[in-house]
Amino acid sequence: MAGYPNGFYVKPALLTGPADNVCCREEIFGPVAYLLPFRDEEEAVRIVNDTSYGLANSVWTKDMTRANRVAEGMNAGSSWINGHNLATLGVPYGGWRQSGSGGGVCSRETLMDYLRVKAITRKTG
Repeated sequence: MAGYPNGFYVKPALLTGPADNVCCREEIFGPVAYLLPFRDEEEAVRIVNDTSYGLANSVWTKDMTRANRVAEGMNAGSSWINGHNLATLGVPYGGWRQSGSGGGVCSRETLMDYLRVKAITRKTG
């Protein structure tokens, strides 16, 4: 395309600042990470859960016991350990709160998004 021979790309960005910064509080769909220090895993989980969103997160550590504990404590549709954006067929995905709900790739949850349950009950006899 004339004027953009290399395509339309946004350079990755690593942002820092306080926890109340809009870039820390909102979902940014792009190659952006927000670096926020914490003292211990309890504070990390509290920071993650103190938001209106909950699409996904990743936990990076060599300690698998800690990784599982922290991932389970974070409110999100997807939590990855030592990786990010790992999609697996049949594993449901979705978000919590304002990040959406339900879904999955080739999973029962995907099918359920397209169905609406209706019950009709009749008295017999």
